[in-house]
Amino acid sequence: MSRLSSRLALGLVLLCLSTTSHAGLFDGLQQTLSALSASLAQTRAAFQATMARFEAAMAETADRLAGRYLEPTTGTVSFEEALVHQGIGRNALYIRPQAESATLAPAVIFLHFGRGTPKAMANLIHAGDLAAYDGAWVILPSAENRHWNEDPASDNGIDDVGYLAALIADAVARHPIDPQRIYLAGMSNGGFMAARFACERPQLIAAAAQVVATMRKSQDAVCAPAAAVPMTLILGTNDALVNYNARYGLLSAAQTFARWQRTNGCDPSGVLDDAIPDIARDGTTTVLSHNEVCSSGAAVQLYTVDNGGHTWPEGAYEDAKLRLGRTSHDFSATAAIWDFFKDYSR
Repeated sequence: MSRLSSRLALGLVLLCLSTTSHAGLFDGLQQTLSALSASLAQTRAAFQATMARFEAAMAETADRLAGRYLEPTTGTVSFEEALVHQGIGRNALYIRPQAESATLAPAVIFLHFGRGTPKAMANLIHAGDLAAYDGAWVILPSAENRHWNEDPASDNGIDDVGYLAALIADAVARHPIDPQRIYLAGMSNGGFMAARFACERPQLIAAAAQVVATMRKSQDAVCAPAAAVPMTLILGTNDALVNYNARYGLLSAAQTFARWQRTNGCDPSGVLDDAIPDIARDGTTTVLSHNEVCSSGAAVQLYTVDNGGHTWPEGAYEDAKLRLGRTSHDFSATAAIWDFFKDYSR
């Protein structure tokens, strides 16, 4: 072989070796890039799943704070129904027992606090428990602009008395609800509304309850119900919003208690006081003052929560000490109200 041929052969060998080396390197690089791409895809998918869970959790938190989320209660069914009154459509939340009853069921209407919502109220008071364990229908209506028109001296034109009367008629017409066993309870702004309704439409309810609400002096001046309404009051002595000892045009807790006793024909000497066992040791103690010696048969009772704030006893909120005062956990306001209501029928 000539020197030139030898050089050409050597060159071809080196070229083949070089090509083979680069091809292997390229294949390895492709495999690395493929593995990296797959890893990035998995990381991206995991990140997206994490963000989706985070966003869902944030949305649920926002719903809870805004009163759009209803805590489910086993053994119940919940739904909403709309009712138009004064040309305004409002939704009411219903919570009923899952099992159908062969007889007409009692119903408790709960009026939410000012700026509240039906769902926020339902969560706060464990409303579903009444349906699940006591067989009662629970109805939670919504106030226009989230505030009940409960002061007869500063009427804003929203006929909440008429709306609640229409709601009761609609509920009885649509559902297996006993019209003789419809009860009304409210908290704060809703509690004042319960007092107004008891004064103006007593024939539609079998009993009522006011929690952290007394009676306005403007209501006291015009309240002349055609029938007696059994009444339960629950108030805290350290309530900064509805003062136990009266201010801002309100009767005190004692005055409200006495007012309902007079309305119901109760003998003032018939008041008895019972201490609620201090089982929770939460900084509050409670005394139940009650009077059953009433010519109308409609008893009146007052739970005085010493050191209690603007709170629903045994209510489901964690920050009550920061914003609203102490919450009593010695008794459940919801259970106490139902225990009082269930003995009455219109």
